[in-house]
Amino acid sequence: MKSFYISLVALLLVTTAAQAQDFSYGIMGGYNLSKVDNALGGDFADNKSNYHIGLIAEFPQGDKWSFEAAAFYSGEGESLDFNGTTSTIYLRFINVPVHFKYYLTEGFSLHAGPQVGFLLNAKQSFVEDGDREDIEGKVNSSFALTGGLGYDFGNGL
Repeated sequence: MKSFYISLVALLLVTTAAQAQDFSYGIMGGYNLSKVDNALGGDFADNKSNYHIGLIAEFPQGDKWSFEAAAFYSGEGESLDFNGTTSTIYLRFINVPVHFKYYLTEGFSLHAGPQVGFLLNAKQSFVEDGDREDIEGKVNSSFALTGGLGYDFGNGL
């Protein structure tokens, strides 16, 4: 299944790159706040903060539309208390979002699309800052619908 997703993303990138008249790329990074839905926690305090960093490319398709693809490393997980024991789940992904981007005004855009995540490793500790153990029976990929707002500054940021 992984090879299907990778092939699909590669096909979209090659097709769009062949049609693109103007192409831009760069690095991206930011702050993550994540939660594992099927873990035992339930409060907002259970969220785990981390970071993401990677590469991004944009292929304009007209004055108002463009296609954007990225690949980035992302630290995700959750911290939770269960029966007096603090447990922390550490997940490391390579995420590949593919966004369609619409410019509302000069520089300001809305973007949305699918994201496939490939799990690099999954560990859990049962004591704050304790030894991390591999999680057994883990799922090796994830799928999400993502979106956001963006602004392109005149200096390239």
